[in-house]
This record gives sequence, structure tokens and C-alpha cells, in this order.
Amino acid sequence: MKKPISFSNKTYALDDGGHYLIRPIQADDRDRIVELFNHLSPESRYLRFAHAISKLPDDFLDDILHLDYTTEMALVAVIQSQNAAEEIVGIARYVTPPNQSICEFSLSVSDSHTAHGIGTHLMLDLIAHAKENGLQEMLGYVLSKNLKMLHLVSDLGFEITNLNDDPDFKTVSLLL
Repeated sequence: MKKPISFSNKTYALDDGGHYLIRPIQADDRDRIVELFNHLSPESRYLRFAHAISKLPDDFLDDILHLDYTTEMALVAVIQSQNAAEEIVGIARYVTPPNQSICEFSLSVSDSHTAHGIGTHLMLDLIAHAKENGLQEMLGYVLSKNLKMLHLVSDLGFEITNLNDDPDFKTVSLLL
């Protein structure tokens, strides 16, 4: 895995006086990513993956843990748990198809840490990283019933459009 070139870890405050750190994902984050997934409700899993899923596939984990940090990036939001171990409470990622300047993003935040600005900060940092790497547009496919995500991306300036052939999804896009 290559080291990220231009990302500075950032710390943000939580309402309860605690804080969380946003940093690039690391190869040794596998167990923490699995724990994040295990703490998502079935509804959150469905809204993120667009179908019922009970376990993260190993190939998915391998993909997000081994990045080139230019055409793909994954940022995690980390808090210190009560036993001083790191707990990942959110992840944002983008991937870029070969020879394109458009990237596709995804975002997940632990159910117990939504509404604290974590998703917003993850997305803002992910957008900034995509811009630094010369990407020109970020897009995503969001379930029409995922109102929290649609509200978030709208607040971030994404354009939301209907998919002509699938009323269950909306396309969201942001020119970088």
C-alpha cells in the first residue's frame, strides 16, 4: 500500500466533549471495519449497499484496505474507545474508473454516531482529496428512500437527479 501523499489527519470535536480523528484507512484496519459494519443496523446496511447484507465480503475488504491513494481513497473517522483502542465510526471512499476524471463515492457512519457531523466532515475531506488529485467530478448512486444521505449531499452542493430507468435510485454529482 502506498502512503497518502497530501492528507493531513484532522481532529474534530463531538458534542459530548470527546473528539474523533479523520485519517486515511490503513491495512491493519480490517477488524475495525468489520466492527463498524457489525454495528450498522439492518436498515443502515440496506441503505448503504442497496440490498440486505449480513457480512462484508472479503474481496470488498481487500479492495478498501489496499489503495493507491490517487485514483481511490478511503478515509475513516476514529474515536478512542473506553479501553483506549481505536474504534472506526465512519468511512468515506471514492474509486475512479481507469482513464477517467470522475470518481464514485460511498459513505457509512455508525448508527450510534450519526447526526454529529462525522459524515459531513468525512465527505468534505474526501472531496478535498479528490480535488487535490485532479479529479473533476464526484458522483454517487443513492437510494431514493435514503433521505439522510440525500439531505447531506444536497447541503454539500451535489446536484440530485432521477435515474430514468430506476426510480429506486437517484444520481448525485458534484463538479470539483
